[in-house]
Formats: sequence, C-alpha cells, structure tokens
Amino acid sequence: MSRRVSWFAAAALAACSGDGSGPDRDAAVPFDRRAMLAHVADHLLIPTYDRFAIDAAALRDAVEAHCTALAAGGDGLAAAASAWSVAIDTWETADAVLVGPAAQDDAVIRNRIYAWPLVAPCTIDQDVIVRWTTPTAYDVTTRLDNARSLSAVEYLLFYTDPASSCPLTPNGWDALAADRPRARCALAASVAADIATQAATLAAAWRPEGGNYRDQLVLAGSSASSIASEREAVNMVSDGLFYVDEMVKDMKLAEAAGITINACGTIELPCVREVEHRFADRSSPALRINLRALRAAFTGTTAAADGPGFDDYLTAVGAADVATRMTAEIDAAIAAADALPDGFIAALTNDRPAVVGLHTATKAFTDDLKSQFLTVLGLDIPDDVAGDND
Repeated sequence: MSRRVSWFAAAALAACSGDGSGPDRDAAVPFDRRAMLAHVADHLLIPTYDRFAIDAAALRDAVEAHCTALAAGGDGLAAAASAWSVAIDTWETADAVLVGPAAQDDAVIRNRIYAWPLVAPCTIDQDVIVRWTTPTAYDVTTRLDNARSLSAVEYLLFYTDPASSCPLTPNGWDALAADRPRARCALAASVAADIATQAATLAAAWRPEGGNYRDQLVLAGSSASSIASEREAVNMVSDGLFYVDEMVKDMKLAEAAGITINACGTIELPCVREVEHRFADRSSPALRINLRALRAAFTGTTAAADGPGFDDYLTAVGAADVATRMTAEIDAAIAAADALPDGFIAALTNDRPAVVGLHTATKAFTDDLKSQFLTVLGLDIPDDVAGDND
C-alpha cells in the first residue's frame, strides 16, 4: 500500500515544484510547448473537471433521491448506481492524467474524490452504524480517505449483502436489521455530498475567477506564473502520463491478474482484492477510459479538437519514429482493452490470457515512456518510477 500512496506523493511533488534544473534542450526546437500546454488544458483537463463537477452533483442528487425513496417504501438504487457509473467514468479520464490542483499537497483533493486503491469496507460499515445511530457524531470531512470518496459510494451502492465486511460483526450492525438499506444510503449521501463539494472546488481552481491554474500552467516561465519554466510545466504533464505505468499496468492489471505478487500472495492466479471497482465490476470500462485519456494527452487528439501533443513534440526534435511507434502501442493497448469482456472479474478466471495480453501491450508503451520518450525530450522521470525496472 505504501508503494501505491508514494506514487501520488511523487506526482504531487512534481506538480507543486518540479526541479526545472536540467538544461532547456528545446530552446531552438521549432515546437510551441506553450501551445501544447494550452491545448491539453483547454481541451482535455478543464472540460473533464467541469464535466465531473456536473456528474458529481448529479450523483449527490441521485443518492439523496434514493434515500428519500427508501424512506417512503420505494427504491432509487438503480438510478443512484447509474449516476455513480457516469461520475466514475468521467473521473477515470481525469485520474489518468493527473496535473495541477488534483495532484498537489499529496493529492489531497484527488483522494477525497477517488481514493482507490485506498478503500476499507469494514471501516465504511462501522461508519454506517455511526451515521445512522448518532448522526451528529459523523463528520465526513474528518474521515480517512479509505472510508470516503467514490470508492466508498461504490461499496455502499453495489455491495448489498446484509453481512458486514468486518472480520467480526461490528457492535450495532445486527441491530440495524431492516433499517440497513436506509443506513447505508444515509452514509452514501453524506459522502456523495462531499465529493460534489470537492469536484466543484477542483473545477473552480482552473477557472480565471477561481485559482486560474490554467494560466499558471500555460504561462509557465513568465511573470504571470509561479511555475519556473515551460520545461517544468511540460514535465508536470509528462509525469501525469506515468499513471499508465504504475496504476494501470502494475496495479489494475499485473496485481489483479497475478502477473506480479499481490495482496493475495499469488502468482499466476487472479486476486479479486486487487481489482479496481470490484463491487461494481466496472474495471474493463475504467481501463478503456484510462487508455483513451492517455492517448488524448499524448497525441493532442481529443473529442473536441486535434492540437499539438507529445507526438508532435517528438517529431519536432527528430524522433518521428518514436512518436509513431508509441502512438501505435497505445492503439494496440486500447484494442486489447476493447476486446476484454465487460465483466473483468469473470475475465480474470475465464479469459486470463486476454488480461495478460493487455498488460503486455501496455508494457510496450510504458517501456518506451520510461526510456526513449524521456531521453529524447530531456524530461525527468517521476521519483517513484525511477527505480522500477518492470
């Protein structure tokens, strides 16, 4: 777990400061790095954060409606679960290229929105009891990340077994009895409301009337920005690409499929405990979204516009072959992810070679990302990735 947390800490450190100490190797290169920064901000990052703020508010409202329906003898679970699926899909795009406020201060906002792999079902069950029996004693803002965020809402909406996830049944759990669905919904509503607040804060941080982080990134190296150089800003976006290495390749695929050692202590056998979205079984869509977000950041091709990306940057410095190869590697990984069954947990057992194939395809890209990409562009590798030879 410490290795996982440290990746976000390393990303946050890069987002906050970066060393900017190396020579600016691109001073004479005919490529507009500021235009690339503006494109990724205006056509990928900001639209995603704005969309997520809307989706998070819709999730809050859907969960509240579900609670109201339960109190009246009805049920709004399907609508609430659907709203969660929409919100998490949007966040998977943001998570795949974490830059700026979401990564700062040890990724505090990111983890309040989506803390995976930090999720503690037993602690959440205990909070269900506290929130229901003594609501004034529950304050979502004081809870650890592993008991809040979209991960907690997923558990509360999709895990419907009446048994607690704790090794020993918590005091007060059995007493909930028929009130348990309402108690779980009440906690989900509190957590979802906090997520909506965090989402609005994050979106505002990029706007001119808010923190205006957009100009901090785009105008790096000028008096209008606290970021020391364009190179440092570019390195921050580059650092965001490394989500695909440790989070997608290593955690979502290798550990879940038993390609590497995992929390189950198994090799060559699946470990469901390592599966992202194991309660909603939504890992396959998440992987597809992550890889498409990676492609958008790398190539500059988004749903709204095609602009300068890292592939153009590589071409400008005389490495068109690297740009072409890396783009093809992303496309191969996307094709492998699209071929996965939607039910990822079943695929781990019934079609494990397909999961291993996706890992292999992803590794082809990350191998180039950690070597040719950084070397050619003169960028720095995130600290937590530097010692990883996989």
